[in-house]
Amino acid sequence: MVEFSSGESPSRGFPRASGRGPGTCGAPLPEAPAPLRQTRKIVTALFCDVTGSTALGEELDPEVLRGVMNRYFAVIRGSIERHGGTVEKFIGDAVMAVFGIPVVREDDALRAVRAAWEIRGRLPEVAREVGVTLRFRTGVNTGPVLMSEGENYATGDAVNVAARLEQAAAPGEIVLGEETLRLVRDAVTVRPLERLELKGKSAPVQAFRLESVDPWAPGVARHFDAAMVGRERELRLLRESWDRVVRESGCHLFTLLGMAGVGKSRLVTELIAGLGGEPHVLRGRCLAYGEGITFWPLVEALTPVGDPARGVIERLRVGGAAIPEELFLEVRRLLQSLSAERPVVLYIDDLQWAETMLLDLLDHVIDLSRGSPILVLCIARPELLEDRPGWGGGKLNAQTVLLEPLGAQASLLLLDQLGNGPG
Repeated sequence: MVEFSSGESPSRGFPRASGRGPGTCGAPLPEAPAPLRQTRKIVTALFCDVTGSTALGEELDPEVLRGVMNRYFAVIRGSIERHGGTVEKFIGDAVMAVFGIPVVREDDALRAVRAAWEIRGRLPEVAREVGVTLRFRTGVNTGPVLMSEGENYATGDAVNVAARLEQAAAPGEIVLGEETLRLVRDAVTVRPLERLELKGKSAPVQAFRLESVDPWAPGVARHFDAAMVGRERELRLLRESWDRVVRESGCHLFTLLGMAGVGKSRLVTELIAGLGGEPHVLRGRCLAYGEGITFWPLVEALTPVGDPARGVIERLRVGGAAIPEELFLEVRRLLQSLSAERPVVLYIDDLQWAETMLLDLLDHVIDLSRGSPILVLCIARPELLEDRPGWGGGKLNAQTVLLEPLGAQASLLLLDQLGNGPG
C-alpha cells in the first residue's frame, strides 16, 4: 500500500514526482534554465557594405580578393573602435557595428556618424595601398534595442532599419535615419532624400544623405550664443602669446587648464576668430577611447594639409612601429616647413587624455622649433598635471593659465545676456 503525505495527489494513485520520474533511476531531473533577463537600450547601429564585390570576385584570385577585403575591413574596424563603437559581426561583405553597447554615452550617435565619415575618407588611401578600389555604402540609425543578459549584441527595429538604410544608399553614400539626425543635427550637413519604402516598414521612412561633418562640434549640442563675459584677462594673455610668436618668429606653448564646461573652447574660438586668415590653424583632439589613438590628434590636425603631410600621416598611423626619434623629427620639420609659409597654430584639445608619447612629441616640437613661428595651443582639464606634473615647466617659451569659473557678477551678466537672446 502506498501512503500519501501532504502535498501528494491521491487522485492518480502515485506519489508526486518531486524531481524524480520513471526512467531516471532516481536521479534528479535537470532544472529548466531560467529565462535570460533582457534590457532595453538606446543605441546607434551602423551597417557598412561593399558594392560590386561579386564582379570583383570574377576578376581576382580568391586569395588576392580575401587579402584586399581583409585590409579594407581592418581599416573599417579601426575607425569604428577608435570612436568607441563595437563591431558585432561581419555578414558576407557587410560590417555591423553598434555604439552604446556595452556602455551608453550621450554622444553615441555622433560617434557613429564620425566613424562612418572617417571610413569614407580613408578608403581612397586603402585603394592606393592595395591597388583595388572598393566602394562602400553605409546606413546609420538610432533607436531602442533589446539585449539579453550576458550578451553584447542588439536586436530590434533600429538595427533592421540601419541595414535597410545601407541597402538604400548609393555607392559611396552615408544615409542617416531621422532619429540619428535629430541627435547630431548641429554637427552635420545633410540632404533630405525622398521617403524610402523599406522592407518590413508599414510607412515610408524619412532619411538623409550625409554631406559633411563638423569635426569640432561638441558631442552634446550647445544652443546658447552670447558675447563672451569675464574672460578679458585670459583672452589678452592668449593674444599676447600669439603676438610674441609672430614678432619673435619662435615656437611658444600656451596651455589653458580648466574644468569641463568652464569655457576653454569658447576662449580659443574667440582667439582664432580674431586671427582671420593669417595663420595655418591645425586642430586635433585627444580621444578618451579607442585603439591606436596615440598620435590621432596630429593625424586629425595634419590631414587638411593634404599632400605635403601624407607621408608623415601614414607614419603617425602606424605609431609604435616607427622609431620615435625619426617620427618626432619628421613632424617637427613638417610644422617648420608650414610655418615658413605663414605662422602656425597647432591646437590640441582635451590634452588630459594624451598618451605619453604624444606629450613627448609635443615637447620635442616646442623645444627644438627655433626660428619657426608656431603656437602650440593646448587645452586640458587640470588632471593633465596629475599625469604630467612637469608639463610646460622650466620652459621660457611656455605659459600655463588656469581658467576659473566665472564670478557671481560675470555669471549674472551672462545669464542676463542669455535671457535677452533670440527667441
